[in-house]
Amino acid sequence: MKRIGFLKQGSQKSKRYVLVVAAIVTLLFTTSLSNPKALLAEQQHETGQQNQTTAPPASGKPSDSDPDISKGRQPAVQCGVLKLKQSTEVSIRQIPLYCISGKFYGEEVPTNLPHKELPVLQDLPIPPSELTRWGAYFLNESSSHGYLMLAPRNWEVTTAETGMNGSVKIEMRDPSNPDIHMTYLDVGACQGCAIGMIGSYFPKMEKWADEKGFMADPPVFESRTQLNEHMVQFKLKKPSETFKTYGMAFRFVEQNNNQFTLLEIEAPEEKAQLAQTMFDFFARYPAAFVY
Repeated sequence: MKRIGFLKQGSQKSKRYVLVVAAIVTLLFTTSLSNPKALLAEQQHETGQQNQTTAPPASGKPSDSDPDISKGRQPAVQCGVLKLKQSTEVSIRQIPLYCISGKFYGEEVPTNLPHKELPVLQDLPIPPSELTRWGAYFLNESSSHGYLMLAPRNWEVTTAETGMNGSVKIEMRDPSNPDIHMTYLDVGACQGCAIGMIGSYFPKMEKWADEKGFMADPPVFESRTQLNEHMVQFKLKKPSETFKTYGMAFRFVEQNNNQFTLLEIEAPEEKAQLAQTMFDFFARYPAAFVY
């Protein structure tokens, strides 16, 4: 099966295909990504079928006094640096790399550390004067790939979960203002989920999704622009005049291998440029990052 850039394929060993019943598909489509309550990984969390990369206390049971457990926080610790190179410069710059300890609901539980040094990233749209505000966050998924995203280095990870079918959800927030937050979603190997989400976010794909029997009511968009065949950028219509929901979605359509990922950021309008920098990074690496 072909690989495009850093995109994951359904044949990767760490992904497990499972049948997803129609009730779960319907629930996923009708759930707001800004406040997800029924994503696949979360549903498995409710059944208690989870593994973690963090070791439990000596007693073998989580301690209620652990602040990360009591607050539901997924700790991220600095585990190195991410190197950046501009084609117009000789020097290599760097930003902190934070490794996320995620929750995994499959049989394989990878280490939270990359198995080797991540490659130098070329020509990222971050001015050198702004590098001190940014950090790279990495959720390792196997010995060859993980999820890499850009966020302010003071943000905290509140959710990082991988479902049995490879669906991934990562949430982060600004601790000084928790209403400012982001949600990353990869629907994994769930083909019905991918088809429905593609039809909901890409206007030219609605008929295609409907013909396949997975089309659902799309979100209410304030604006939506298709950047190219694979990417669409949007703003959701919300009653709040203070905070806006900005988003970017990615699709890859191939026979028996439909992929969908999405990044949403809830922030006031004065933070729109911060959100755009994160979207520019997402546009480069919208799915699993192969290293």
